[in-house]
Amino acid sequence: MLVIFFGLPAFVALLMDPAMRARPAFDSLGIALVYDAAQNAIQFLFPTLIVIALIAALILLRDDTFDNRRLWNWKPAKSDLKRMLGVFVLGAGAMLAGAWALHTYTDLLEFTTRDGVTRSAYLRLPREAPIILVLIAVGYPWVSCYPQEITHRAYFFHRYQSLMPRGWLMALNAAAFMWMHVPFWSIEALALTLPGGVLFAYTYQRTKSTLAATIEHALYGWWAFFTGLGWFVFTGSIGT
Repeated sequence: MLVIFFGLPAFVALLMDPAMRARPAFDSLGIALVYDAAQNAIQFLFPTLIVIALIAALILLRDDTFDNRRLWNWKPAKSDLKRMLGVFVLGAGAMLAGAWALHTYTDLLEFTTRDGVTRSAYLRLPREAPIILVLIAVGYPWVSCYPQEITHRAYFFHRYQSLMPRGWLMALNAAAFMWMHVPFWSIEALALTLPGGVLFAYTYQRTKSTLAATIEHALYGWWAFFTGLGWFVFTGSIGT
């Protein structure tokens, strides 16, 4: 668990470090080409995530002690949908208020375009590129949310449930989900994903449904991109 969910993201973060603090170590070992390749490997982030999720799913499916229904489990997801939507309404309001405050009182949502113009990510997509929001709504749940929920919920809870009491395991799961975003080199990304980790872990434990956690993850993720907070967990923001 420590290697997969904490060590691996830390290693990837070192490779993606915009300050290149690990570069001298790779140079001294004569493997600078590996470092250079890793710097360019961000374009393979989603394919890698999907492959890892497939491996985790295969491990679970071959485990006789795992209830395969948990990889989908529509009925409890449907039963819990009303609660999830109710909590989302409150969470969405808080996220919108937070994005407005960052936009109004800080420069954290500002970025520079290729032509050197400084822009704000706050509500940029609904104002300027609503079609991208539609594409995110269609693709994001399946290429990002569902693979993450397989690895960080279904696999994590089944594999490590005997290590510690349920409450501690849920807390550690939320920390692992947050830590998965450490390659973004952004305190804001960690602050944004920790509450999500707590919420998604609770939903999965409550429903035993990866689909339920995926639906909730997709709702908050899409809304983050709507408000502009998605800038902190957008791969194009790494190093900026």
